[in-house]
Amino acid sequence: MQFIVTPGGEEVAIMSAREALILEGPLSLYVIQNPDSNIAVRVRREVSSANESRQARMDEVVERATA
Repeated sequence: MQFIVTPGGEEVAIMSAREALILEGPLSLYVIQNPDSNIAVRVRREVSSANESRQARMDEVVERATA
């Protein structure tokens, strides 16, 4: 895993798919067991934001392809 700092000053973790899968299980379990914790709230917010961005990009691709 590598950490980089974005121009906006945020730190981002870059990891392989295998590393992500290894971390996803325990993090998901923690969120399920502690839904009101700060980490759980942040995880749900970030996942929701990422899903919305992905959906918007997919919608744009479909729109360009059908235009």
